[in-house]
Amino acid sequence: MPKILFILLTLCTLPTLAAEKPILQIDPGGHKAKINDIVFTPDGQSLVSASEDKLIRVWNLKTGRTERTLRGQIGEGSEGKIYAMALSPDGRWLAAGGWLPSDRTKYDAIQLYDFHTGKIVALLSGHTNVVSALAFSPDSRYLVSGSGDFKAKAILWDIKRKRRLHTLAGHTEAIYAVAFTPDSKRVVTGSFDHSLRLWQVPNGKHLATLKGHTDKVQAVAISPQDGTIASGSWDHTIRLWNGRTGRFIKTLANQGTQVGSLSFSPDGRYLLSGVAMQRGPFYCHVYSVPTGKELLTYKGHDNNVIATAISPDGRWAATGGGNDRGIQIWTLRDGKLKPKVSEAKQRLVGVGASTWAVGFSKDGKNLAWGKSTKSGWQVNDYGPLEYHITLPTPTRPLGTPKPLNQDNNYLRAQDQWRSWTLRTQQGGNYGLQAILQIRHNNRTQASIERGSTDGYDHRSYTFTPNGQTIISGGMNGVLTAYNRAGTKLGDYIGHTGDVWAVAVSADGRLLASASDDQTVRLWNLQSFEPLLTHFHGNDGEWVAWTPSGHYTASPNGDNLIGWQINRGVDKAADYVSAAKMGKQLERPDIVANTVRLLSVKQALAQVGLSDFNLEQLIDEALKNH
Repeated sequence: MPKILFILLTLCTLPTLAAEKPILQIDPGGHKAKINDIVFTPDGQSLVSASEDKLIRVWNLKTGRTERTLRGQIGEGSEGKIYAMALSPDGRWLAAGGWLPSDRTKYDAIQLYDFHTGKIVALLSGHTNVVSALAFSPDSRYLVSGSGDFKAKAILWDIKRKRRLHTLAGHTEAIYAVAFTPDSKRVVTGSFDHSLRLWQVPNGKHLATLKGHTDKVQAVAISPQDGTIASGSWDHTIRLWNGRTGRFIKTLANQGTQVGSLSFSPDGRYLLSGVAMQRGPFYCHVYSVPTGKELLTYKGHDNNVIATAISPDGRWAATGGGNDRGIQIWTLRDGKLKPKVSEAKQRLVGVGASTWAVGFSKDGKNLAWGKSTKSGWQVNDYGPLEYHITLPTPTRPLGTPKPLNQDNNYLRAQDQWRSWTLRTQQGGNYGLQAILQIRHNNRTQASIERGSTDGYDHRSYTFTPNGQTIISGGMNGVLTAYNRAGTKLGDYIGHTGDVWAVAVSADGRLLASASDDQTVRLWNLQSFEPLLTHFHGNDGEWVAWTPSGHYTASPNGDNLIGWQINRGVDKAADYVSAAKMGKQLERPDIVANTVRLLSVKQALAQVGLSDFNLEQLIDEALKNH
C-alpha cells in the first residue's frame, strides 16, 4: 500500500496549543506511524529513529528493544509529528523537526536535545512552516534545516551559539533533503523543484545549481571519503555530482522506482537506496560507487522505505518502513538479516500493525477489522476482516477480540445508495485520487476536491444508511462528513494516520474507522463525538479506551497505553503508563456505557463521576514513581 511523504505545507489552519493536560498515547514497543529518519549512534551500539507517531526511539541493538524515548510537546492531529531528525557526529546533540511548536501560534521549531540527558536545550526558530530535512556538519559545529515554507528556504545554524547564521534562499518548492560535505565547508540542498543547490559554509554563499533531474528530489547523500554528492529523485534515477563544483558526473542508476532515501557507507564504496511513493515493489538497493553496478536488492519490506542508514563499521544496513512500522537490520554484503546474538533481534518493531478494514455485523452486534492487505486491492477493499468483538449491551461488556471465520455477514463501506454513487478521480497538485464525485443517475452532482489542508485524497468513503451523508477518510488522520451537495458537515478528530476504511452501523448510530495509526475507532455519527479507541496487538494483548481515559484490556493490555504530560514547547514531556496507575482507570462498565449511550459524558454521569479529574490521578502516579 503506498505511503506518501507529504507534509501539510500551510500554517493557516493550525489549532492553537491546548492547555497542558494529559494526552493518552499508545506504546506498542515500536513505532506506529511512518519512520522518516534513522541513524546509528557513533559507537554503533544503538540506533535512533524518528517517526510521525511523535516519538524518537533509541534502540539497544543487543536486545532489539527500545531503551528510551524522547518526547516533546504534542497535541491533537498533526501537532508533534516528526518529519526530520539528525544526530551530531560527536553524539552530543540531536535535532528534531516537523510539526513542532515554537510558541502558541507557530509550528516551525527545531528541537535541539542533549542526546545523553534527553532534555531540550534550545528551540531554533526561523522557518515559516514545518521543517522537513535536517543534517549536522561532520565537525558537529553546524546544522542545516530545510522546509516547505513559502520561500522554500534552508537555514544554516551555529550550534554552539544556538543561532541562525544564514538563510539559504533560492529553491522554489519544498526542500526535503540536505547534507554536508566531509570537510564541513559546503552544504547541498535537494528540492521538489527538481534541482539541488550547493552552498558555502559558513558564509552561506550560493555556489552552484545542480540541474538534470526531471522530477522531485527527495534524497541526498555525500560520500564521507571524497565528497561526491548522490541525489535521488522521483524520476527513478540516482545522479552523482562533484561536491566542490556541483558539476554533473554521471547517472549512477535507474532503480525503476522513486528514490526515497540514500546512505553512503563510511568508505564511500557503497550507496544504499530506499523507495518512496510506490504500490510496489518495495525494494532497497545497494550500488557500487562509482561504477553503478547493483550489488544487492533487499526485498524484506512490504511498503515504502524512506529511512536508511549504514553502521559506522560499514557492516550493517538499517532500513525503516513497511506496514509493521519496523526497522530491519541486515548485512550490507549479502542482505541477510542480522544473526541473533544472545537476545539480539533482526527487526526493531512493536506489536502493532496498520488496520486496513473495518465493518459492522448486519445485526449490529459485532465490530470487525483486519490488519493485512491483499493483492489486487482497491479503495474500500484493501484487505479482509480478520478479527471481531461483540459490542456492549445493558447486560454484556465489550467483548474480547476473536478470529473471524468469514466476513460476508458484515457491512463495510457503501459507495452506492439507490441511484446515487461515489467515485474518485485523479486531481489536485499531487497526482492523487483527490476528487470524490457524487453522482446521481450517472451524472456528477457535486465534487469534493482535497488538498494539503484536508487530507490530500479520498482513501476511504461511504454513504450512511439513509443516503443523506457521505463520510470520507484521507491522509494524516482526516475523517470528514459531507452532504450530497458536497458541503462539509464536520470532522471526526482523533486519528493520526491515514484512514484506510470506514463503515456505518445499520441503524446509523455508529461510525467505525480503521487507520494507519494501528487503531480502530468508534464515533457518534451524528455528534462527531469520539466514543472508543481499540488497539489489538499482534501478540494477542489488547486495550480499548474512552476519551476520559477509562479502559478495558487483556491481562497485560494496560502496558500498551499511557499519558503524556506536556511541560512546555521548550521542555521534554513526561509519560506515565496505565500499568502504573494501579488499575484505577480500568472500568469496563464505563467503556460499555460510553458505546451504548453514545456519550462519554453520560457514561460518567451514570456512575457519579461527572467531576472526574484525570490530571490529579496522573500527578499522583508521577510522584509515586
